[in-house]
Amino acid sequence: MTTTRRQLLERGMTDRQIRAAVEHGQLRRLRVGHYARPDVDSAVAAAVRAGGRLACVSELRARGVWVLDSAQIHVEVPSNASRLPGSRARLHWSADCVVDVAGAGDHVDVIAALGQASRCLRPLAWLASVESARHQNLLAASEIPMLRKRVSPRSRRLLNLVDARAESGLETIVRVIAHELGFRVRSQVWVSGVGRVDLIVESWIAVETDGTEFHDVSLSPRDRRRDAQLAARGMTALRPGYSLIVFDRDAVARQLIGAVAAHRRVKGSGQLAARARKRLAGLDLS
Repeated sequence: MTTTRRQLLERGMTDRQIRAAVEHGQLRRLRVGHYARPDVDSAVAAAVRAGGRLACVSELRARGVWVLDSAQIHVEVPSNASRLPGSRARLHWSADCVVDVAGAGDHVDVIAALGQASRCLRPLAWLASVESARHQNLLAASEIPMLRKRVSPRSRRLLNLVDARAESGLETIVRVIAHELGFRVRSQVWVSGVGRVDLIVESWIAVETDGTEFHDVSLSPRDRRRDAQLAARGMTALRPGYSLIVFDRDAVARQLIGAVAAHRRVKGSGQLAARARKRLAGLDLS
């Protein structure tokens, strides 16, 4: 929790008491006129030092939303604010940000953060964050029209694809790639004898989107058993991994196309694959 000098004075503290609290470690001075408890979140503290409040992808990450972005702090500041010397934060100017009145440590709400993130994240990464917020009930279906008003026409089109069942950003990205290629794709499908599978493409391709930030997950004995069980049911198992999904989406698309083309049980597999290859040539998978 952060506060301003004005708020501390209104609560009955004097300037001398404020200075003493800072000296004894009971308060942290973040910048002129702005203070916080010693255990203040480091991202919030950085936002206050930059002259505003936590926003955009930094706010989403603080709320537990899946975000594909660097560690740079994103901060909302008043529309008349100037960049403070030494600050490396990504600033978002807003007429609604009045930190000296509302309190320096205020957070923007989820809709505002997602609207800001639509301008900082690439399209598929942004949609992944939106679906993560939906899956965690941080964004209600009834609130999507409000978000729609804050974003560009391309982002509005992506909002038509929102699926609250997506359990990770990687799953969202692969699902949308499959969709854009023209394939039928289902999320979080229960396969008898195997369990729940992240994605099923054209009924016979099972896609597991394993991986965590900046590295892939090694195949575990459990994963090998699941892949064997899928194979026993005539299904092809794909595990593109974090690196491909994040850094080489064309390779993910080609992997999906190849799996569909090679599977004898996919009806019209050759035509589907040929159509997908044509679509891929014109797709922006960023």
